[in-house]
Amino acid sequence: MSKIVMETPVPSARRIAGFSCYQGFVFALFYMGANKGLPLGTFVLERADLLCTLLCALATLLAMIRFPQAANRVLESDAALATCAFMLMAGAFVPSFVIPSPLLGLVVEGLLVGVPMATLLGAWGRVLGLSSPRVATCEIFASSAIAGAVCFAASAFGPGAFSFLTIAFPAASVGMLLVTGAGRSSSSDDAPLPLHASENAPAGASRHVRMLSRRMLAGALLYGVSAGFMEAYRSDPGTLTTPTLPATLLILALFCIAVLQSLLTSKAHEKNPLGHTYRIVLLVTMAGFLFAPVLQNSGVPGEAIVLAGFLGLTATYLALFIAASTLAGIDSSHMFRRGFAALYAGEALGIVVSNVFDCLPFADWATYAMLASAGLATLISYLFLFTETDFEELSAVVDAVDPMQAMHAAIVKSAKLSERESEVLALALKGRTNERIARELCIAKSTADTHLRRIYAKAKVHSRQELLDYGEKLVR
Repeated sequence: MSKIVMETPVPSARRIAGFSCYQGFVFALFYMGANKGLPLGTFVLERADLLCTLLCALATLLAMIRFPQAANRVLESDAALATCAFMLMAGAFVPSFVIPSPLLGLVVEGLLVGVPMATLLGAWGRVLGLSSPRVATCEIFASSAIAGAVCFAASAFGPGAFSFLTIAFPAASVGMLLVTGAGRSSSSDDAPLPLHASENAPAGASRHVRMLSRRMLAGALLYGVSAGFMEAYRSDPGTLTTPTLPATLLILALFCIAVLQSLLTSKAHEKNPLGHTYRIVLLVTMAGFLFAPVLQNSGVPGEAIVLAGFLGLTATYLALFIAASTLAGIDSSHMFRRGFAALYAGEALGIVVSNVFDCLPFADWATYAMLASAGLATLISYLFLFTETDFEELSAVVDAVDPMQAMHAAIVKSAKLSERESEVLALALKGRTNERIARELCIAKSTADTHLRRIYAKAKVHSRQELLDYGEKLVR
């Protein structure tokens, strides 16, 4: 028998395009608009729009964690996903033009943006989790690079480009979700499993998953606090949210391209280059903190570097959520909800504390105290909560070889299966029934039966057990 040569799975252009639109919408809405303040007597609450959005998103994520079956039913509904797109587009315009009350407008905007944003995040977590951790990581960094580059180009065209992006991005993102079948990737009876390693997980996986539920989420919370500090740094109500945004987006795009290149050029048996990403992104972030006063009047000020570091760290955490869900044997959507609930809670807290700093006398001192606090929170998380060693050990899952994935690739290559037969085979190897395969792929049960019969014929087997034996033989 000829030797089977394993090929590296190729990232999906559809998933990259769709998730880049989601990322682009977040960048455009959070960083390309104006700082909306809420007057509270003599005090003005800065970034009140972002604070309301984060709180609504956080409440939605917590509800999805508390009621997973209801959340899955929402994610399985094409109508619900389409509604999310309309809500996001409405949230970017309705409060400003229709609602005269500032407070009511901010609340409505928070609901129209925060709720669907969190819902679509769960949907994309599920879709990205369909790939192996390595492929999903490539898709995440490619999407972040594209989103950063598009928003960087749009920043040169002013508010008109911002308005266009807030309409085009949600529609395109949800459109790609519907094409890829976000809701059909899992079933509503798939309640999240406890956070423990699966039976086939590598040695030490249980410790990694326990660490995730404690250190990783605590680290995400503290990083969110730092990000919240920076959200209100050097931005006043009525002015641009992020005056240094073009430099930030350019740095982010270059960083993601560099990580993506390392992932694509490295072999599966080599040490995962993502293990070094944590160190690099923290180095970039801390350099921005240290040199912010010096670079204040330069073309690339320190806060631009810091924000680029945080956005790069968010992309890195997305990849880790996929790896952690693989170890735990749970729906990646559930891991996205937990991780971003911690991140958004920290970011909301950081915005509140940064407004407290603004109330202090000696404005210049308060500004640098805010910057120092953000840097200290980042350093504490790096040294004591989610350390570089923890990151490298967990990120190794990105390149871990999944025996079932190797078996699937070997059967597809040897039996020369079609693309649809390959999809059916992947679910069959996971133990799905014919009815479940039909439901997940949105095909009739008779069609699923036909595909399985063709797979058996091409592989010259007569049952699933023989198919498994055949795959094991090919891998050996």
